[in-house]
Amino acid sequence: MRDIQTIIMGNATADPTAHPQEDGSVTAKVRVAVTGRYYNTTSQDFADRKTEFITVFVRRQLAQNVLRSVRKGQPLIATGRLNTSEWTGDDGAVRHSLNLQAESIGHDLTYGTAVFRRPLRSEDTPDVDPGTGEIIPRGAGPATGNADGPDGADRSPLTGEETTEDDSLAAAV
Repeated sequence: MRDIQTIIMGNATADPTAHPQEDGSVTAKVRVAVTGRYYNTTSQDFADRKTEFITVFVRRQLAQNVLRSVRKGQPLIATGRLNTSEWTGDDGAVRHSLNLQAESIGHDLTYGTAVFRRPLRSEDTPDVDPGTGEIIPRGAGPATGNADGPDGADRSPLTGEETTEDDSLAAAV
């Protein structure tokens, strides 16, 4: 059977929620309100259709990024596989929900601007002793995680500029 691939555009109804998994990964979900519009020829004006609420599920790195980026009320565009779920409520009534297993999600820039920022990779962040807060040196490299330059000087991994020990310590604090 083929999946139903779709794109939804709507607003987040609440901040996304995290759901830790048994394997240590994280999934997240966010509800999105989608209200269609149409042109009513009788009134010669646009009108809103019924608002549909869709639960968007995201996994792995996408879940981490959604948890850091999306807030209630923000306009979103999401693509993924559409499906429904059915369950019995506490009152005995059968309930249905519309779900999207998102493959990608982002802000709708029709309504605002955004700044894209890649998350730090684990090799870009120093290891920190949880007891003391001190940076733990990695291998033979300096404690700040800076790579030695060709002339033996410490270089910033972001800018490539030479750093002194004082600069390195100030940046770590």
